Parts: sequence; C-alpha cells; structure tokens
Amino acid sequence: SVKQPEPPRIKPTGPKGLYVWGGCGSGKTFLMDLFYDAVPVERKRRIHFHEWMIDVHERLHRLQKKNAMVQEKANTVWTAEAALAQQQELKKGKAETRGESANDLVVQVANEMLAEAWLLCFDEFQVTHISDAIIMKRLFSVLFEKGAVVIATSNRPPEDLYLNGLNRPLFLPFIPMLRDFCDVHDIASQTDYRLITEGEEQDRRVYIFPNDKDAKKLLERKFYRICNGETAIGAQVETQGRRIVVPKAALNSNVAYFSFKDLCDKPLGAADYLAIANAFHTIFVADIPKLTLQERDQVRRFITMVDAFYERHTKLVCTAELDPISLFYVTEEEKKTSVADEIFAWDRTVSRLIEMQSVKYLSEQARNIDSEQFLGQFNLQALTDDDLVEMWRRYDADDSGEIDEQELRKMLEDILEKHQGHRSLSSEVYRMCKDAIDLDSNGSVNFEEFQEYFKDFTRVAQTVRV
Repeated sequence: SVKQPEPPRIKPTGPKGLYVWGGCGSGKTFLMDLFYDAVPVERKRRIHFHEWMIDVHERLHRLQKKNAMVQEKANTVWTAEAALAQQQELKKGKAETRGESANDLVVQVANEMLAEAWLLCFDEFQVTHISDAIIMKRLFSVLFEKGAVVIATSNRPPEDLYLNGLNRPLFLPFIPMLRDFCDVHDIASQTDYRLITEGEEQDRRVYIFPNDKDAKKLLERKFYRICNGETAIGAQVETQGRRIVVPKAALNSNVAYFSFKDLCDKPLGAADYLAIANAFHTIFVADIPKLTLQERDQVRRFITMVDAFYERHTKLVCTAELDPISLFYVTEEEKKTSVADEIFAWDRTVSRLIEMQSVKYLSEQARNIDSEQFLGQFNLQALTDDDLVEMWRRYDADDSGEIDEQELRKMLEDILEKHQGHRSLSSEVYRMCKDAIDLDSNGSVNFEEFQEYFKDFTRVAQTVRV
C-alpha cells in the first residue's frame, strides 16, 4: 500500500506566543500576570491550565449531548415531513464537517473559545490525563491556525510534558507544534521568591482581613511556605460516591488550598466538608466575601463548613472581606421578620471563627497531628521565625513557656521518626541533644535556646544522628 503523505505543518502567520518554564516560585506567574494586566487586548483570558481543560471537556460533553438529542428527535416520527427535513439537515451538517475533521466537536469547542478570547494565558501548563493528551494537537491546531496566541508557564520543558504518560505517542505531535507557535524560555532561576518575605514572620494571623492585594499575597506566601514550594494540582477527595476536586495541595503534608467559591458556591453538604477535614489537617480558603440573606445558600454552606472544620479541629487559614462579626450582614427588619435558621446559627459561627484563631486552638491542632504530617510542613534546614513559633506550640505541650525533659524527648522522637522511620531514642543521643540545646543546663529549654538550637540544622542532625 502507498504510504499517505503527512499533512503539512501549519506555521504561524501572526505573533508567536511564549512558553516560560522553570522551578517553583521562580517568578513565572508573576511575569505573566504583569503582562496580562498591561497588554491592551480585550479578548483575553488568564486561567489555570487544569481548569481550562476541565472547561474544554464540559463543552465537549454539552455538544455531544446536544447532538445526541437532535439525532434522537430526528429519529422520532412526529410528521413524515418534519422527520425528513430534520434528517436531511443532519446529513447536510455531517457532509459539511466531514472534510474538516473526524472529530468536529473539538473544532466547535475551539471556535467557541476563540470567539471569547484569542489571547490565552495559561498558568501551570501540564498534561496529566490521557483524556487531555489525545485531543491536545487537534484542539490547539485549530486555535493556532485561526490566530490564537498562547502565553504559558510550566515547571517543565515541552519535551517533558506528559512524560511516561499512557499512550504518549498520541501526544508527541503536539510538542513540535507548540514550539512552532511559542518561543520557549527557561527562566533558569534557583530562587523560590515566594519564600523570601519581609516582615511576614510578624504576621501570624490565620483569619486575614480586609481582603486586599496584600492579604491575598500573604495567604499565598503562607501556603507556599508550608508546602516548601511543592504542590499537587487537581487532587480529589472522595465522599459518598462523589469526587471533590482540590485545586492545590501540599506534597509534603496534608494541606489544601481552596477558594470560597470552590467550597460554598457548589452544592456541598456536611458529609463533604467532613471528608475534606478528614483528608487535610490545614485548609486555606481564599476570598470569603461579605454575605447577606441574598446569598442564603452560601451562608448555610459556610456555616456547615466551619462547623465541620471545628469538629475535626482543622486549622483554617483564610482571607475575608470583613471580620467574623461583620461578615454576615442582616438588616434590623430581616432580624424581626425572617425565620431563616442562618441568622440564629451565625452567632455560633462567629464564636467558632474567633476561637479557631486562638493560641489555645492552634496549639492543640499542632499537637494533635502526627509527627510526619507536622514536620512535613517545614524545611528544617531553613526554619523561619514563624516556623519556630509553630513548632514551639506543639512541643511546649503544657504552655508553661519551657520545654521539659518529657517534651524534649517527644520532639527528638518526632525528628527521628520523620528522618529515620523509628522513635527509638537512645539515652546517649538524648543526652547529647540535651547538652546541645539546654545552654544554661537548668534542665529545661526556653524559646531562645530552642531558636538557637534550630538555627543550624547541621548541629541538630549531628546530635540526633539523622
């Protein structure tokens, strides 16, 4: 048989895009956001790539369902004339699109998206699912051919996308096309700028308001500091046969990041919030808005969420428009006439939100989680003042202001378990550590001695022998 010639590669006729890749926190997203805010283009879209692909699949599903309904209707005889006309229309549509594509639904979705925005700015460009991989080339060939410009950030070069993925050869033709339409730039920075802050150590709030630009940045810095710059995208929590998508989660500890809309704009209930609290000991929630009875569903879900997190003693770190007391606004008239349960339940929510910020609550939370989860939140070789305060809360278990011998032993056993997988602390190792940390030899450790000991992890490693 004669080998069919490969179709010619399309080439850009307009401006090329940009694919910037490099390590976590190297400034890729910051630069893209500067560009997006400044570029004088009306039809533009800035979105996380994972979220955009979810949108693509939802549109494909909608069009597929619509086509199936039209086909079913055409096969139903309501009048002979109407049926014949409908079937001829379907045949005509198929004939028109057959030459263009074997999968015209992808073309339709691409055209829809192009009508909304021709400048696409993708954050965290990565391909993890085969359902995405198999349509990438077709989808982007239509977008690029019709003038789309793509700006993307990624943690890996194009050649490493979908590495070791199922049926990767189906995806590989996308890579040269991406390089044809985007200049590829390695940002080549070893610095994680998210972990470099001025004065954040003095801001230990977990309920941050008002929700201005500084608050948003502070919340993200707190999250990425706990994650040590390593996050997973699109993890899922299963509950009652359903799956709840987790936008961002830490790799080193059970810590998750949601927006208020993720948790309260969707039809979630108590079982869902409890499942999330069971999966994560620390949960970040961004952008809690001012609430009124007009958002009654969101208010009810928020109350249920706080109850679930409180019940599981979850650490909640959030940004909100107002303080807890002012967050839910109800007029005097509504208080007199409304029978809404939310009005009466809100006082409990306020009380819990305030308690969840207290030193007592946060200290108990730090002591309740296991050692691997707790120490997984920190880079022990570069502890900040914030980190040391958090660690102190755990190990000063009686809040006496000093760590006694029993508390010191627990701390050293936690470090051993984290690094060696066991808690067998010998008397000799304990004595060496105690001599190194108890500088005034009074039998207990104060916070200054604690800080001094952890200032140089080499000394900790030598004495604990990890």
